Amino acid sequence: MSATIRVLAVTNMYPTTNDPTYGGFVATQMEALARAGVTVEVDFVNGRRSNLEYPAGLVRVRRAALSGKFDLVHAHYGLCGFICSFQPLPLVVSYWGDDLLGTPNGRGGITLKSRLTLLMSLAAARRADGINCESEEMRARLPGTIDRAMTHVIPNGVNTTLFSPGSREAARQRLGLDGSERLILFPNTPTERRKRLDLAQSAVNLLASEGIQARLWVVQRVPPKDMPDYFRAANCLLLTSDWEGSPNVVKEAICCDLPVVSVDAGDVRWLLGFTQGSLLVERDAVAIAHGLRQVLTGPGQVSGQRVREELAIERIAARLIDVYSNAISRGAVRNQGRRQSAT
Repeated sequence: MSATIRVLAVTNMYPTTNDPTYGGFVATQMEALARAGVTVEVDFVNGRRSNLEYPAGLVRVRRAALSGKFDLVHAHYGLCGFICSFQPLPLVVSYWGDDLLGTPNGRGGITLKSRLTLLMSLAAARRADGINCESEEMRARLPGTIDRAMTHVIPNGVNTTLFSPGSREAARQRLGLDGSERLILFPNTPTERRKRLDLAQSAVNLLASEGIQARLWVVQRVPPKDMPDYFRAANCLLLTSDWEGSPNVVKEAICCDLPVVSVDAGDVRWLLGFTQGSLLVERDAVAIAHGLRQVLTGPGQVSGQRVREELAIERIAARLIDVYSNAISRGAVRNQGRRQSAT
């Protein structure tokens, strides 16, 4: 059935010339589906430019859905799910993190903006014919009235041809790095305080006070095609986020056989269960420093084979095609019920 499915993918996260990493995981997923035989057209609702993009997107999506060109709409992120709720085609909504979990306000609650986002995300869930969450934690946040038969936990896949093991020495030469320096890779988005760069730096400072020299290597806005060399060149990856959905950097690091030190965020606990040599630590500078010390003085590599098998992008695409097929069938039943009610 995959060759006959025509999908309109609606997303507010997609790579641009100015920011080639923004929403790269969505682009990778849609490209994998296209290779699998699905016809995909992407509508990028650039909410970072203006909130007015959302009502404009609603009009575009409804017009496209009525054109007869598509069998299904796949909305990425809860806000896009909401604007896609006002069209007649079967709807699949993928939730990515704070659209279901909320954004912490630093006082034990979530911000007002994320409360509004959450309300719209839940409204989209009630309209959806298929729902995908990045983690079990996120699926648990869905209302009990949502039919669990249409909900799925399908993490983002990884291009395992691109993200694969390689020589640290060769990668450092290509990047012009010191071959002997200890590097703690910290992929960072400058506008997202939830990444907790401050906590990461505090932990590395503690290491230095103990005589263990290592550099917190903050990396941002590197095109995906170049990232494998950064993972191969590093000694470990550090993740200190306040929250995550299913962090791609952890998957990609492990697929490159790079050890990970991470707090318990999103599905990291599950991911690290596939490897030995990575560590889950408390969200505390002392605990993070202790974990870094163990990993930096250890073997220096992990085996990412199981993650490469479990999360290969082709395997994830096949699972999504099943979600599409079920959503189309479910939508047909829903529409038939509406016609019968009307008569």
